[in-house]
Amino acid sequence: MRRFEFPLERLLQVKRQLERQAELAQRRARQAVDEAQAEVLRLREQLQRIGQQMAAQVGCLLAAEQWGITAELSERLAQAIVAAETRLKEAEQRYQQAAHLRQQLATEVETLQTLRQQHWELWRQQVQKADQQRLDELGLRRWRNQQITDSRPRQS
Repeated sequence: MRRFEFPLERLLQVKRQLERQAELAQRRARQAVDEAQAEVLRLREQLQRIGQQMAAQVGCLLAAEQWGITAELSERLAQAIVAAETRLKEAEQRYQQAAHLRQQLATEVETLQTLRQQHWELWRQQVQKADQQRLDELGLRRWRNQQITDSRPRQS
């Protein structure tokens, strides 16, 4: 009997490879989200520290230049936070897209693997049936040969 061959084996291999690549892309996208979240957090903490410093100096006499520098730094940080939050949203969208693609590929791979398993089971049943037919044929031949041998007159 011929060996098992799944007609969609090459497609299954390609889909598995694409799934692995999608998994890596999803990991990279998750890492980008984590980095963007850390950047937003870092900038917010920095702005909070500046706010605390300014609050601690309320009622104190500050040089106009120092006040201006602090206000400008606060404004830059606020703009940086807005930009970092925008990057975070974009990174989250890319992550969601990567996760969706990976899930879609995983479903396709699972479907192909199930189909492959069904083909293998069918092939295995056909092999067992062919083996049984060969054994039945062999048994029948032996039985006929024995009948022929038994029906011949014995020479004494």
